[in-house]
Amino acid sequence: MTERRLASPETLASGLTKHSLPRKVLPVSRVVPSHPSLVHLVRAYGVLDDVHTELTAEHRLYPACMVLLNFLHGESYLGVGNELKRLPPVYLQGFTGFPARLRSCGLTRVVGVELYPWGALRLFGSHTPNALAPCTIPPQVSPAFAARMQRLLAAGQQEEALNALEEWLLARAAHLDLEPSAAVLAATRVVETGGVHTVSELANDVGLSVRQLERQFREQVGMSPKALARLTRFEAAQRRIFEGRELSFTRLAHDLGYADQAHFNREFRAFATRSPGGVLAEVKEFLRRQGDVAFVQGERAVVL
Repeated sequence: MTERRLASPETLASGLTKHSLPRKVLPVSRVVPSHPSLVHLVRAYGVLDDVHTELTAEHRLYPACMVLLNFLHGESYLGVGNELKRLPPVYLQGFTGFPARLRSCGLTRVVGVELYPWGALRLFGSHTPNALAPCTIPPQVSPAFAARMQRLLAAGQQEEALNALEEWLLARAAHLDLEPSAAVLAATRVVETGGVHTVSELANDVGLSVRQLERQFREQVGMSPKALARLTRFEAAQRRIFEGRELSFTRLAHDLGYADQAHFNREFRAFATRSPGGVLAEVKEFLRRQGDVAFVQGERAVVL
């Protein structure tokens, strides 16, 4: 295992980021970097141990450039609007172009891994979730391994569960060619640089024609270069809004490479179903209503 990096209680991976918690019940949460052998496939690991109340039960999960493999001990529901389905003990959660609603009840323990979209395709193939089926049960996870993870989570042994998860991923990856392809190199560049390059620039960087790059993206990344760039910029924008709370949207649009604020507003609304100002007002209103509550900002969720 790679050396563990303990994150502050304000940070949590696996799509279960906390935004508002009574000061006396902050969860145990950690973000752990990926193993060096998996760095092109895995963004990070995450651990959560929390007790949800009515105050902290509801979350909105905004689109992000990842696929989640989560092992869950507890009662959580995922969906849109009033259409919520209970999450199974192990599941893959894919990216969508719209927010999802997550509701967790009581004790919740999660150990999971954030996979790049191309990492999920390499490890799970055609079983990777998509917009039509955003949450699936991965057949590659055997019942015996799923049961082992459940026993560890039920016993509060998250570190052991995290070790078991990484060992399992390394065993799967051992049968793969981990040398990144031209398309994966281009996709990694999109994420690392914030989606500011054109498709022709990316194609030139990796020695492919535009048509070749677009075809390989569909096959190996699961989306087009343009779609990945849009999603990457949206993720950066909503993170900045959550973290800043006092900012200029004109400056933010410029920083993230949008043509102007109107373009930024359209793109943001397309993913969030509301304006940047609407999301910022929602965060501020929540703070005002809750009073003595710690605002804990992460990347993907905001309590409704």
